[in-house]
Amino acid sequence: MDLVNIIYRYVQRFINSEELINLLENIDKNKFADDETEALNKLLLEVKEIIKTIPNEIDAVEKNRLKTINRMLSSLKKTLESDNLDEKGKEFLENQYNNMLKNKEKVRDSGLRYEKLFELLTHFPIYNHYCLQMDDLTLLEFITQYISVPLPPPISQKDFDELIEVGIKEDKRESLWRMAMNYNRKNKDFSKIEDYFISIRDDYYLAELISGVEEDLDLDRLIDKVLRTKDNDFIKKLANTSYLEPIFTDEQKEKIKNGIK
Repeated sequence: MDLVNIIYRYVQRFINSEELINLLENIDKNKFADDETEALNKLLLEVKEIIKTIPNEIDAVEKNRLKTINRMLSSLKKTLESDNLDEKGKEFLENQYNNMLKNKEKVRDSGLRYEKLFELLTHFPIYNHYCLQMDDLTLLEFITQYISVPLPPPISQKDFDELIEVGIKEDKRESLWRMAMNYNRKNKDFSKIEDYFISIRDDYYLAELISGVEEDLDLDRLIDKVLRTKDNDFIKKLANTSYLEPIFTDEQKEKIKNGIK
């Protein structure tokens, strides 16, 4: 799994080529067979050759990433400066702001260097061999080790739902939320996730789900599900979550308010 994690982190642009080399050089070779070790040594040489011959140049993906981060930082800053946040909401948004700022400042590989290393690493036979050995729970935990990755593993809605069912069975609430974050705007249906959070009355993760992937949710339908619980405490908590206020329309806010008995 060490190799799988290293390559996955590079592909998602969480580490750059300098960090990639360091991790590959220090990977525990005792976990690999002799022929695998030989292949790893060859891979490391090929990685170094690409880095040596191809400069790191900013590409459209990186420009768009920085543009998006700047826009989100500006929006978060305005929200944080408002007087409408309670302590919990302010803490949540401050964490988001600080994490986003660190993300912006990190140097990423891009351009032709990234493309060549991406192709080399993702076609490395040992990497693909270990990826195929993961069971559903391991795969769920692997995918959700990071939040909002640029390139989540391409899976069908059926496979997505199967992983969600594993997460529900194991009560992996953080993993379920992270799955939604990672597949945001990837044409996935998150009904199973929202239904689970509602069924166990987890207002915290339901609010996080709404704030993180509102574009992929049918909020009117979700609100109806919440109101059908007739659980006043649960409904009140959702109504009083300050960072959801800009997301809900006036009609939706009124609907939630009227649902409180």
